[in-house]
Amino acid sequence: MATFDRTRLRHPRDNAFDDVLHRHVAEELAERLSFVQRRFETGLICGPASAGQRDIWRQMPTRWIYASPAPFGCEDVVCDIGLPFCRTFPIVVSQNALHLNDDPVRALGELRGALVPDGLFLGAAAAHGTLDELADSLLRAEAELTGGAAARVAPFAALRTWGDALARAGFALPVADEIRVVLRYSDLAGLLRDLGGIGGRGVLAQRRPAHRRLFERAEAIYRERHADPDGRLRATFVFACLSGWAPDPSQQKPARRGSASVRLADALKDFGG
Repeated sequence: MATFDRTRLRHPRDNAFDDVLHRHVAEELAERLSFVQRRFETGLICGPASAGQRDIWRQMPTRWIYASPAPFGCEDVVCDIGLPFCRTFPIVVSQNALHLNDDPVRALGELRGALVPDGLFLGAAAAHGTLDELADSLLRAEAELTGGAAARVAPFAALRTWGDALARAGFALPVADEIRVVLRYSDLAGLLRDLGGIGGRGVLAQRRPAHRRLFERAEAIYRERHADPDGRLRATFVFACLSGWAPDPSQQKPARRGSASVRLADALKDFGG
């Protein structure tokens, strides 16, 4: 049974929130790319690509091809799951779409398949901790009103899970770390409106109708538990930043387990450990 309804990603969106949140993630990925000591003539960017995001990637010395599940009107390829490329690009970037896959390992494998050998993958995906304040408030409100609760915020994988997924998808030298972005809202309606603007609302395949009373009570709980002193509501977004390389015989290999010539305890003695 599917967890996510990906049709939400295929509708064009035009929302300032898209630039606030997704631009921040694009800036993070672009900064990481700037530290890579290699020049990439061409590259593929997958996922939502607003004008603000494109401005960031345009500053990189790379000719980018854009593939998006939503027909914004300026992408080069409109596609969702299943890329029409095989061993084509020296770099592939995925921004803000991987977390809405029922099979993220398969999705990562498709991205790896678009890379030439020794090509670089960079990606960002929502991770565990995202929208915790909203999930907590809705859960408590529904339990209070009905005595039960339904999942109303998508489940997001933990950082370690994303790292394992990179390795299972066949990437060499996989790395996963996280960044946090906290946005503030005057009311719950503003947060929900922005989530809808990026296709992040109603993404669960199994959804139950919600009465207005649920959101009214959820906002009251949100203010009690997750508001700043000035009354504005905090909304936390956690992103797993991912990187890995398409395998190639020329790459450095990790040392074989048990092959160390010096014991850790002896090495620590040299540092007074």
